[in-house]
Amino acid sequence: MAVTGRRLTDDTPAPHELALACPVYRLDPLGQDFPAEGRALQAIGPIVPVELPDQVAAWAVTRRQVADALLTHPDMRKNPRHWRAYQAGLVPETWPLLQIITTPTMLIMDGADHTRLRLPMQRAFTPRRVEALRPRVEEIVRGLLDTLAAVAPGTSVDLRSTFAFQLPVTVICELYGVDEPEVRRRLATDTSALLSSTTPPGERLGAQTSVFGTMAQLIAAKRARPGDDLTTALIAEFDNGGMSAEELAGTLFLMLIAGHETTQNLLSNAIQRLVENPEQLARVLSGHDDEDAWRGVVEEALRLDAPAATTMFLYAVRDITIEGVTIGAGEPVLIYTSAVGRDGHVFADPDAFLPDRANAHQHRAFGHGPHHCLGAPLARLESRIALRGLFERFSLTAAEPLDAIERITSLSSNAPARVPVYLTPR
Repeated sequence: MAVTGRRLTDDTPAPHELALACPVYRLDPLGQDFPAEGRALQAIGPIVPVELPDQVAAWAVTRRQVADALLTHPDMRKNPRHWRAYQAGLVPETWPLLQIITTPTMLIMDGADHTRLRLPMQRAFTPRRVEALRPRVEEIVRGLLDTLAAVAPGTSVDLRSTFAFQLPVTVICELYGVDEPEVRRRLATDTSALLSSTTPPGERLGAQTSVFGTMAQLIAAKRARPGDDLTTALIAEFDNGGMSAEELAGTLFLMLIAGHETTQNLLSNAIQRLVENPEQLARVLSGHDDEDAWRGVVEEALRLDAPAATTMFLYAVRDITIEGVTIGAGEPVLIYTSAVGRDGHVFADPDAFLPDRANAHQHRAFGHGPHHCLGAPLARLESRIALRGLFERFSLTAAEPLDAIERITSLSSNAPARVPVYLTPR
């Protein structure tokens, strides 16, 4: 699939000359080569005015130091009521990212409202509670590997759909009490439609209606039969006045999507990198019971191939000048996470996959500051267990050139659409 991102000017303006009204780069709406696009943006500067679909403009941040400064800046907000173009009606209702960044969740809340929605979930994802899930995660992984072991020799297997998806969707759905396989499949289908940049507007609306219909059905089912799950806990929070009905549905939507999509992408990317780098894999496997080696694999995969290549959006509430660039009040900022993870000011040889890299954890794949992803400990645990189990049980060979496989069509979601391999038991 052709990459359609491109520079819009031949010259590189000085930082003080950059303005959101004059984007200098058009992002590829298909997201087919985030690393190359990130390098192109870094060549322009640490903060670049870019054009997104439907001529929506935003500032793209490509350097880690600048990202950290803005993600913790007192004059930056997450609520789109601070987005001047959106409030002026200049963003089409069919804009592909609009639903994600306007649904009332902790993702777009600030201050006390953000804390109010985050705390109930934060208590469920502490490192101690996540570690308590280890036996169940290991059990799920063993079952998935047993299924893979039954595949006929010489048969190509897509590990994205059969492994990278199945583990996180099973874990997150169990946490939220989603038991029916059909509901899980429908959530996955709707999520893909909502995150894809090529979904027609009518289908996107249908997916949105479907997913919130599923949330309503889940809430009704848990009201009728409460369980020891996070959906029941959220309903109790709603009943106690801790959130509105819209926030309850939005929180479920966010957690169920984020709870599987991020880890699915992380696993898909990490599997591809390990298959493509057999020498690095051999070093990791030589560590035997050393979980730190697999921790390094996960952190390096997060750094090199951020599961969400861009994060949308922050908004300036007053003019902010940083690195000589002035971000005007009401203007949106996206963190180009893929480029931040390959920032040569922070990471030596930034395009290389080095699982023993000492500072790989300094990526920002899970964000930074008050909106740091609270599901990060679970994603890391799942990925370490899954990758270790997979590569210690099987030798993997690419069934076709993995670097030639199309990526997911998205402005943010970053992973190969398939990971076809041949499996040989060790």
